[in-house]
Amino acid sequence: MKTILITGATGFVGSALAANLLTRSVQVIALVRNDPNGERTRTAIRAAAEGFGLDFAESLIERNVRVVESDEHNPCLNLTPDYLAEISEVWHVAAEMSFSIDRLVESLRTNASTTIALYQCIAKFATKCKRFYYVSTAYVAGISGGKALETLNFASDCINPYQLSKRCAEQSLALLSANGVLPVTIFRPTVIVGHEKTGWVKSDFGFYMFVKVIKTLQEAGVQTIRLPLNYSARLDFIPVNRLVDQAIALSERQGVSRMFEIFHCSNGLGKSTAEIVSFIGRFFGVMVSYGSPETILEQQVAKAFENIAPHLEIEWQFDRSCLDQALDHAYECSPVGDLIMERLLNGY
Repeated sequence: MKTILITGATGFVGSALAANLLTRSVQVIALVRNDPNGERTRTAIRAAAEGFGLDFAESLIERNVRVVESDEHNPCLNLTPDYLAEISEVWHVAAEMSFSIDRLVESLRTNASTTIALYQCIAKFATKCKRFYYVSTAYVAGISGGKALETLNFASDCINPYQLSKRCAEQSLALLSANGVLPVTIFRPTVIVGHEKTGWVKSDFGFYMFVKVIKTLQEAGVQTIRLPLNYSARLDFIPVNRLVDQAIALSERQGVSRMFEIFHCSNGLGKSTAEIVSFIGRFFGVMVSYGSPETILEQQVAKAFENIAPHLEIEWQFDRSCLDQALDHAYECSPVGDLIMERLLNGY
């Protein structure tokens, strides 16, 4: 039976990946922080299974999920030789996702330093491990917009700790894998949203920042809001079920020999930022208009979006030809439309 080490299994993508791998007779070693008895991890995987509409016995989680406590400075501290000997693959999903410059040190520690330490440990001691998958972000492309290729990025500026730390991790893994011991796959999703059929989500990041703010306004009785977000740049949403399907398809490939590869898990350009925010507003009964904030409330809302505002006015086209070739063009991309948007909002 295949044994996969997953980090971040208490989070949105990690729990979804773990739940789906269990249906494929995979043993999961969940490397997590602050979960000494493993119940938080198992609860997250159960919730993901329900959100995906998966039907498997509780005994499958109890039998095939082993939770190992990770250390902030030494992620492999509690990975015993027995655990390491079993690992056939790693999916490193855990991340610090802050856009705030105040979190720069923490972002670099979590997203870069911990990644390097984990890779080095697995490369040295997990002798059966065939590949190290690192879940990054397509937005390591920087802030210039335009066509983004499935290559390492060097030129375009990064403007927040999340971008910068992910880029540092990617470049470090490229150098480390050059020794020919443990191959690396960089897996770069675009904007991850909930399950396209059930709407299940476990995130307040990205798209859901808008949903949270407008839902809060609606609950407070606010009927109109003026936002400085009238941007025409279209966004690329990838539903979590499509992301997981493609991640698992990569995992199940046979005879892959490349030491280092990069894939964009993109889904195509859909609605613009302004169209999305207006759609959310209509869903919750809040009329959204655009322009300079006038009231104190509008100024406070505008400030909440300050850190992500630059991303909302820039449009990227993420090339995924390498991923399509690796998956033999098995996945068709179709941008998220109104029906799926409604499901996502209902799920939230």
